[in-house]
Amino acid sequence: MNEKVQKKLNDLMKIYSKNLPDKIHKIEVFWEEQKNHWDLIQFQNFHREVHSLCGSSGTYGYPDLSKAARQLEIFLKTIISKELINSEDKELISDYLNQIKITAHHEKQKNELLFQPQSIEQIENRYIYIVEQDEVLLQQLKDSLKQTGFSPFSFQDIFTLQLAVKEKIPAAMIIDTRYLDSEGVQSLLELQNQQSTLIQLFCILPNADLTPRLVAIRAGCDAFFQKPVDIYQITQIINHKCGASPGQPYRILIIDDSKSLGEYYSLILNQAGMTAKAITNPMSLLKELDSFQPNLLLMDVYMPECTGFELAAVLRQESNYTKIPIIFLSTEEDKDKKLFAISLGGDDFLTKPVSPQHLVSAVRSRSKRASILNYYMSTDSLSGLLNHSSILKQFEIQLARAQLANLPLSIAIIDIDHFKKVNDTYGHQVGDEVIKKLSSVLLSRLRNQDVVGRYGGEEFVLVLPGATCEDATKITNNLRVQFSQYVFTADNSEFSVTFSVGISFLREMISAAEMIKQADYALYQAKNIGRNQVVAFQSN
Repeated sequence: MNEKVQKKLNDLMKIYSKNLPDKIHKIEVFWEEQKNHWDLIQFQNFHREVHSLCGSSGTYGYPDLSKAARQLEIFLKTIISKELINSEDKELISDYLNQIKITAHHEKQKNELLFQPQSIEQIENRYIYIVEQDEVLLQQLKDSLKQTGFSPFSFQDIFTLQLAVKEKIPAAMIIDTRYLDSEGVQSLLELQNQQSTLIQLFCILPNADLTPRLVAIRAGCDAFFQKPVDIYQITQIINHKCGASPGQPYRILIIDDSKSLGEYYSLILNQAGMTAKAITNPMSLLKELDSFQPNLLLMDVYMPECTGFELAAVLRQESNYTKIPIIFLSTEEDKDKKLFAISLGGDDFLTKPVSPQHLVSAVRSRSKRASILNYYMSTDSLSGLLNHSSILKQFEIQLARAQLANLPLSIAIIDIDHFKKVNDTYGHQVGDEVIKKLSSVLLSRLRNQDVVGRYGGEEFVLVLPGATCEDATKITNNLRVQFSQYVFTADNSEFSVTFSVGISFLREMISAAEMIKQADYALYQAKNIGRNQVVAFQSN
């Protein structure tokens, strides 16, 4: 953990320690009011304060205090469940509170983390290391990866691969499982553990047997491909995982009424290479979802105004939010409550205090799984680009952001010229290769912030955040020229393909549907005046 982050963590712990007496005093005041004027609603607020102390004290280096608060919290829940309190209960609560005060007075804060998560450095290169004995497949992989903007290098065995990684860390490794005996698997695992960056591992399987698949999984494989390998498919998946948006971290929204815990979780997750934001008011969740667009929710169970369970139930009724993973956080140890949380659509349940290692591991694995599922659900199977509905949704999101921030944005619709003639002359399989090639060109030549999707048939949509009309015209014109120079081969003959482009750019408060209509009209003009050109929509 770097010094800057360690200092922030130390500052948070000092602030918590300084505020701890006030936090305990607040709980005492709550109880003094309840002893003489018991009210179920206020008693639930009292319980929530104790619950907060239980979770936060363990996190901030007071494990004994957390245990003492946990004993009181469990007892308070039994009173809430029966909605009744007697004199004996009051005496026990006072005893528990007294034990909390004694523990807080004597316990010294443990200010060293058991685990310090390493930051995930951004991989600034596009190096791909390959270990594959099939020379034909190896060359095909290299050629395809080069066209997508990667720098592939091949190695004879795992040992020479290890030496290369020590010199330069790659974005990914592609390894045939025939090189992965037990020693090879162990070497790979040790290699990964020694790195401060995440190296994606892709395996090539020789057959359909289970054994090579198990070998790949044991080696820490992120994805595997069976021979004969679809070169385009493996290139697209590698580009998705390593190239299309290599610097975009998982976005984690934390909902916890304890400000100190929210700050702590944010610090740990940000240090682990994610982008975390914490909110203390659960009633602002929907607004934050729209603006922050998180990949995962980290949610406390017991909060004022509504519980985490209630929030999850609401979100699972909203079609836009059904896919967002939810991890619950609580001091709750009741297995039935945990099962109830999962039944509401929760993906995991972490018991406070949660170690940084466990927190980072759970959040990253759930985010990664959701990302993979979303990728396959939102991707066009032929091109590897976003499908029709997904590109439209992304356009609406980018348009809303641009309008909110008063920034430029353009959209371009691309249509392959005379595509029907290509299919009729050379067959649909060749037509598919043309679509794949254009998709590859778009992915490799566009900027990281741009979004591209297959609109349908031979039509594609580009969303260009921050691009003026002039920028969009220049970008798409360069793409047009590059694609027109590529030579396709079919039936012992060579041919080239061109495309036309229609552009619309953001003007005042225009809708997404209107911008698409304008770009479509500009595309119609490009086709009418000769094809193989770019036309921007003009309002006059």
